[in-house]
Amino acid sequence: MSTRLKNRGLVISICMLLCMLAIAGCGNNTTKEEQGTETAAPQTKSFEDSIGVKEIPINPKRIFSISATTQLLALGITPVGGLSYEIEQDYYLQSYADQIKLAGDYPPDFEAIIDLQPDLIIASSFVDAEVTEKLEKIAPVVMYPWGSNLYDQLRFIADIVDKKTEAEAWIKKHEEKVAIDKEEISKYVKPDETVAAIEIFKQTFQVAGNRNMGYVLHDLLGLKRLPEIQKQIDEKDGFMVYTEGMSFEKLPEFNADYLIVKVNDTQAGSVEYFEQMQQSEIWKSLPAVKNGKVFVVPHDKWWSYTLFSTDALLDEAVALFENQ
Repeated sequence: MSTRLKNRGLVISICMLLCMLAIAGCGNNTTKEEQGTETAAPQTKSFEDSIGVKEIPINPKRIFSISATTQLLALGITPVGGLSYEIEQDYYLQSYADQIKLAGDYPPDFEAIIDLQPDLIIASSFVDAEVTEKLEKIAPVVMYPWGSNLYDQLRFIADIVDKKTEAEAWIKKHEEKVAIDKEEISKYVKPDETVAAIEIFKQTFQVAGNRNMGYVLHDLLGLKRLPEIQKQIDEKDGFMVYTEGMSFEKLPEFNADYLIVKVNDTQAGSVEYFEQMQQSEIWKSLPAVKNGKVFVVPHDKWWSYTLFSTDALLDEAVALFENQ
């Protein structure tokens, strides 16, 4: 082959090589642009709660909970930390005690929260302003509305963590269970029979309103409230956890066909007070007592107002009436 042909072939080869490198370079530039776009994508979102609008992580990895634990667990999220009053005292959270670090009770141990390095704090709206101010120095804080019902609480928290589908699935399953248990309990309690749930402390008792065990018995299972209790709920704009504390001489004024009794055995003297009540003529004269329609329930299972306790107490309540 002549030198001229060889040189021409070499030029062609060099040109082809340069073209290939240029194409490869264009591909690399596109990848860098894409990577740059991905890196620049916002990692936070604006979210509004009762305090105002704040920037929170889109995909938080380390959430600290103040009374939001069962909602987060229902959505498939285990918070890195919480407070002892919620975790340790809740019968339905005992199995999670080794997974959720405690940061004191309330007010919380702020140093312990700092050590957990949360990227988001979700708290109930009952948290004091001064506590919230200190928490905001640790991580973004979102307050969910404690006064809302359990379903709306769950929906609000699901919106924070982008788990709306999971929330609706949990609610749908729970509503189906409510319908089944409501139908079942109607076999044992007549529509006109009244039910009162009371909590006994040392020297006093309270009647449940429309939260905690009152919510399960009346709002979900449809058992009839005493008219006096419904009146008090209405006078308090539809929100009453319990009545004011009263001495047991007042008990005949809440004369229900069925009486569900929860003794707060975490308070010294409550058990002894209930024993005294049962020896009194006032207690013995109650129709529910005379007719054997008094159910004593354990405090640890019946005291809280959470998704898990509400779900479990549906079955617990049906069992009470079924086995009477």
